[in-house]
Amino acid sequence: MNTQVSIWIKGVIATAGAWLWLMIEPALPYGMVCTLMVLADVVSARRLAQRIRKIAPRHHNLLKFNSARFGQIFKTLSRIYAVLLLAAMVQGVIVGESFELLKFVAGSICFWQGISILENEASCNARPWARILRRILIDKTERHLGITLDELRKNDGL
Repeated sequence: MNTQVSIWIKGVIATAGAWLWLMIEPALPYGMVCTLMVLADVVSARRLAQRIRKIAPRHHNLLKFNSARFGQIFKTLSRIYAVLLLAAMVQGVIVGESFELLKFVAGSICFWQGISILENEASCNARPWARILRRILIDKTERHLGITLDELRKNDGL
């Protein structure tokens, strides 16, 4: 191959790589924060599964952590990263510095995960603060596992 063509191809690849890095680099810290929020949601979901297992042991198989649930976590993280990268590109190319789109998107994702954590902690919990939260938020026990709340109330007095 001609050395001039080789140098030109390397230059194009280096330029594309530099442009890609310029778009990805601003999103990295926000991606790490969003990842931590997703992991906190996973931990709160595991705690919810333990509380349900104590109250309704016959639903033990529904509560196991398996590869399909890990795939859901991976899918969620992939979507979050894609949205953050898109927001970084839109902010870098179109919006500019007039509006912090990346911070807004990351804040929205963290808010969404925070609500999910609160729902997990309030579900199947007999504490007074959890009862108040259940009036505002959705109880995930019935929605995700198909266990009626009346059945749980009979067993634990929620």
